[in-house]
Amino acid sequence: MNQNNDPTDRSRRRLLTVRNFGKLLMATGAAGFIAAVIWWYIFFEQMLGVDVKAASECFYRTTVQCEVGNFVGLFLDAPPYEPGLLWTSALVFLIGLLSYALGPET
Repeated sequence: MNQNNDPTDRSRRRLLTVRNFGKLLMATGAAGFIAAVIWWYIFFEQMLGVDVKAASECFYRTTVQCEVGNFVGLFLDAPPYEPGLLWTSALVFLIGLLSYALGPET
């Protein structure tokens, strides 16, 4: 009997792929989060120097002060920071975590 035609084996390989895909999504989400931190830091460090922590609220949401900073930032070297990358990365990580956690074990 050919094992490649065994429905249980094919199902098991397909289910393992769900967990591997979850790992890939978690890694992508983590990389996006790191990229968001770097982007935020580089952008606001150019404007605020060592007082970059003053823009900590701009990391996760856009306030009026952040909008002003983004407008001024149009004239800087780095593109204006938008928290969309942070939230997209968090969502991708969460989907990956759920895929991995709810995917069947070997």
